[in-house]
Amino acid sequence: MAILRWGIIGCGNVAEHKGGPPLYTVDGSELIAVMRRDREKAVAFAEKHGAKRVYTDVDKLLADDEINAVYIATHPYLHCEQTIRAAQAGKHILCEKPMAMTVEECQRMVDVCDKAGVILMLAYYRNHYPNIVKMKALMDEGVIGEVVLARINCTGFYNPNRPDLKNWRINPEMSGGGVLMDIGSHRISLLEYLMGDIESVRGFAETVHQDIPVDDSAVFTLRFENGSHAVANINWNVGIGIDNVEVYGTTGSLTCSPLNSGNLTLMTKSDGQVEMNQTPLPYTHTGLVEDFVNHIKTGEPIRCSGESGLQTNAIISQIYTDNS
Repeated sequence: MAILRWGIIGCGNVAEHKGGPPLYTVDGSELIAVMRRDREKAVAFAEKHGAKRVYTDVDKLLADDEINAVYIATHPYLHCEQTIRAAQAGKHILCEKPMAMTVEECQRMVDVCDKAGVILMLAYYRNHYPNIVKMKALMDEGVIGEVVLARINCTGFYNPNRPDLKNWRINPEMSGGGVLMDIGSHRISLLEYLMGDIESVRGFAETVHQDIPVDDSAVFTLRFENGSHAVANINWNVGIGIDNVEVYGTTGSLTCSPLNSGNLTLMTKSDGQVEMNQTPLPYTHTGLVEDFVNHIKTGEPIRCSGESGLQTNAIISQIYTDNS
């Protein structure tokens, strides 16, 4: 019997290819209903993914007593309001990233969920990739000695005029920012998972190349409470796609490239180069849903909590503030 019985708010591209399928393919999880304002598209999604019911109104979905959890897959400017409404309806929540438009909105989301007694998880799915989980385990085991530095390099070319995009990512009133909010948030959350709590940040988030009203390039450094450092480059202007994370210790290093389907390489003084590749997840959000189900079953802490999502937004806000 399913422990989590889901409703989806916003069954668009992300729900179609990333977040939707794990809701009904993970043990202990079942997709009950979907909501989209365009009823025809909602019906098509429901038929493809096996949802029982279709709604075109958020409150009607939230009133469905069979549903005990919702996946919020809408644009960032809607996350705070919809999370609050879902929490007040007594539903657990998996919310897409970035968490919200401001740190203040994130705090409201955390507070309302705490008051309602529901779980809030953020969809920072890369923290659950098998290569990353293995990397974290090796770090914790001391395989590369004392960890002192991490490096993130994430590049690609974002074409805002692609006909299949609605350009919400470059509308600051809908997205809250550019490349730093969109994919930078993922990498900040990832670094926090690997390296620990962040103490301070310095960086730039600017429009370097493209004629858009949001940042297309972000570079920053982090200092963690344990004294280690990280450097990161997040960029929408590079014609070659790179998605690397590297961690360096006093006796070796770990490199993952790309994060979900590429190589995990261990380098040590004693053993040289060792490949430790893990099997990729079937869907990007599979690990998130598995973690959510496990939390409901066992009470073990979730990896991408509302509190950690709030901290990610706080780091982003600091970088934007330093550049204002």
